[in-house]
Amino acid sequence: AGTVKITPYADYPPKGRATGGVRCHRFLRGEDQLLLAHAGSQPVRAAAANGVPLDLPAQVLEITVGYDQFDRLFLATLCLSSLFVAGSFLVTPPGEYWIATLLLLLGASAAMLVIQEPLVVVTLLLLAGLLGGMQLVDQPVGSALLLRPQTLAMAIKYMVLVALGGLFLLIAFVLATAFERQLAGSSVALMRVIFGLLLIGAAVRLGLIPFHLWVPDVVEETPPPTMFVHAGLLTMLALPVVLVALQTQPQLLIGNVSGRWLLIGLGSFSTLLGGVVALLTSEQRRALAFLLIANVGLLAIGLGIGTIAGVSAALLGALHHVVATALIAVAVTLLERPVPGRREQAGALRERPVAALSLLLGVLVLLGAPPFSGWTARLMLIAAAGESWLTLAPTFGGLALMGLSAARLLQRALLRPPETPSVRGLLSDDLARLQVVELSYAPPLLLGALLAVGAGLLLAGLWPYPIMAQVDVTVRSFSFLRQ
Repeated sequence: AGTVKITPYADYPPKGRATGGVRCHRFLRGEDQLLLAHAGSQPVRAAAANGVPLDLPAQVLEITVGYDQFDRLFLATLCLSSLFVAGSFLVTPPGEYWIATLLLLLGASAAMLVIQEPLVVVTLLLLAGLLGGMQLVDQPVGSALLLRPQTLAMAIKYMVLVALGGLFLLIAFVLATAFERQLAGSSVALMRVIFGLLLIGAAVRLGLIPFHLWVPDVVEETPPPTMFVHAGLLTMLALPVVLVALQTQPQLLIGNVSGRWLLIGLGSFSTLLGGVVALLTSEQRRALAFLLIANVGLLAIGLGIGTIAGVSAALLGALHHVVATALIAVAVTLLERPVPGRREQAGALRERPVAALSLLLGVLVLLGAPPFSGWTARLMLIAAAGESWLTLAPTFGGLALMGLSAARLLQRALLRPPETPSVRGLLSDDLARLQVVELSYAPPLLLGALLAVGAGLLLAGLWPYPIMAQVDVTVRSFSFLRQ
């Protein structure tokens, strides 16, 4: 590792050379030490993300880099959310390489947010998706369980779809770079082809219907922390890739009315169908998967509208999507954890209040319900969609379906008693009178972290101006916005 001199455009090419050096020593070994290193590095990453001074774009090794307000906010959200999800390892053992893989993914995320070169960014997204595929088959150290055939089939399907999505994005960026002059002219056919490739690749990575085939399987067949990585972190990383493409080639969206309506239609179809499937399904994890798909559809509608309010709603919604997925992943971990000796006669709302609080908070943030953070993004999306009933109708319909399906999900998950027979029902009357030691399902440290997250979301909901100001500055700098 070493220090690299960053030179602004005015002083480029650089006159100096990379100087300095840092010697790295391996002093942490073992799973517990790696978890400790991860827990210690995430606050440092978040603090660095918020503390780096903003400056003009620069050139490093002939690659354009930039670090604006939204990049800083997005990176801090990813780091803190992953740290919160890592707290679930206090009750469930992680995969053997789970933490190391997550640290690599966060490093790739930081590079994708900083680098402004489309080809480099889409390559990093493809590599991050393939690297995340290792977590789908990663077992804890010393695990005696074998992977089920369904899990292996899910991992293969995910890898194939991620590779296809990245390939479509890469072809779109290569064509956009090779035919930059033609795109700047009046080549409508070429513009539509490139935009179509870009849209298909982004839809696969975002999980929009009908390109969502990997999302329900990943949510159903993986541990909750891995569900957060793929349905939360890696999914939302496709949004900065699309923004970089539109920034370098703004004509892909400015004069492309049919392309904008295609994006709005794809988002509307995803949010409506996702809400319907989430409402009708009886499986809790599958309902969560389609709730997340429906929320991503709302983000696509905001991006397709192409105004300041619409794109701001999409970016704010992406931040809250990551946070909500982290809360839901921790809740599922606590709800599904078997605890020998516990007598649970009622629903999780009474028997496991910490898990119920995490699930309730995650669903409310995902829906954008006041007073928690996220309601401002919903209001901005409704205001942006109000210019046409073709955008307003699916927005209201998607929000209504998401609300109904979320209420049904919470009723089943929190109020319905467990289906398995209780300990008291299995014992005789004499044994039932004996004292049974009930183990805790949630450590106090995780409860404290959950209360801190809830307080932060409540404060951000009551006073959203600081976050909205940072997003607004970034959005107003986009050259592809429709005035």
